[in-house]
Parts: sequence; structure tokens; C-alpha cells
Amino acid sequence: IKMNIFEFEKDDDSNFHIDFIAATANLRARNYKIQESPKHKVKLIAGKIIPAIATTTAMVVGAVGIEILKYLQNADFSMYRNFFSNLALPLFMFSEPLPPTKHVDKDYDPIIGGPVKAIPPGWTNWNKIDVKGPLTVKQIIGWVKEMYGVNVASLSYLSLIHI
Repeated sequence: IKMNIFEFEKDDDSNFHIDFIAATANLRARNYKIQESPKHKVKLIAGKIIPAIATTTAMVVGAVGIEILKYLQNADFSMYRNFFSNLALPLFMFSEPLPPTKHVDKDYDPIIGGPVKAIPPGWTNWNKIDVKGPLTVKQIIGWVKEMYGVNVASLSYLSLIHI
């Protein structure tokens, strides 16, 4: 993998730096259903905050970049790390990720307000159930009831949760 270093320049439209920042900021805004910003506003904001966030952003991007390189090189899972930092202390710490929590059946769950069935037993947040579609929500609920014998309390799709 070859990497190149580029210096950020908000006033040079030929490098597309502001275009990239505007596009990613607006994707995030759209994802969280907040107002998107036009390119000229992004340029004004970037000129004011880039110096303020540069150190934090560089630190986070560096830590994430290390993990991405491990992924691209097909590193063993034991090589991955979580990253924690606090610039006020200063604290920079890499740690081994904890295994995911394994969920089990419960007679009563205080959050749901009733029984919870783990499907399959011992599932983690890293697991998923693929449903072949296209199906309506009603058909998905029927499929889950037929396959696993449970009533659906909630469904999530990407970042949306339906109750």
C-alpha cells in the first residue's frame, strides 16, 4: 500500500478538499436527519475549526488507520486494538478488545418489560440473522414467529429501530 501526504488547503478548489469535507459532513447530517450545509458554509467553518480539531482528528485518524492497515493485511484478530485517549491528561492507550457479550434467555427483562429469548442462544451483537427478501415488515415478523416461535418486540434496519 502506497500512501501520500497532502497538506489541507481550503482555498484551492482543484484539490477537492472542501468538496470531500462537505460530502462527508452532509452524509453524516443526512444519516442523523439534521440540516445539511452548502459547500461555501463548510468552507467558512473549516477555515475556523481545522486548526482547533487538527490534533484530535490526526490522532484518531492515525489510530483508525493502523487498524485499517491490519485489516487490509488480513491480520489475525488478536492483533486488533481499541484506542482510548484524553488530550487533557495526556493519555493515549491501546487495549485488547473485549469479547462481545453473549445474550441468554431471560424470564423477565426490565428494559423490555417481559421475557426475552436469545436466538440463537449465546448470540452476540456481532451476529445477525439474514432474511431473504424482499419482504414487508409484516412478512418479516411472520417469518421470525414461524422460524423461532417468538413474538417480535422490535426490529432494526441500519440505524433505524422500529418498535
